[in-house]
Amino acid sequence: MRASILLVALTLTVPPCPLAAQTNPDGLGSVEYGRRLAEEICGECHHVSAGRTAKPSATDEGVEAPDLTERLSDPGVTEMALRSYLRSSHPVMPNIRLTPDETDDIVAYLMTLKTRAR
Repeated sequence: MRASILLVALTLTVPPCPLAAQTNPDGLGSVEYGRRLAEEICGECHHVSAGRTAKPSATDEGVEAPDLTERLSDPGVTEMALRSYLRSSHPVMPNIRLTPDETDDIVAYLMTLKTRAR
């Protein structure tokens, strides 16, 4: 009984993580949903869409975030490298926590940009 009360209390007091709560509501393919996630999450600081002209905001530290559409032309940027990067924390980036499915979707989208960058 105590465990049940504690579980209910924790559930009501811990705010839900907005990223973890996101699912693919429209049943979109992983590439299309990855585009939406990349624009919403990464696009605050990075260029994440081909042909985008508006400059994203810089980080609080005044560091300019790289244009991901340009960085993807680097041969070292592989699917595995992107997954590793998205799972790691970085000093000048917000600590973004993605679900494995969100990571898959964003990587799938970014790899389509890499194909176009060739």
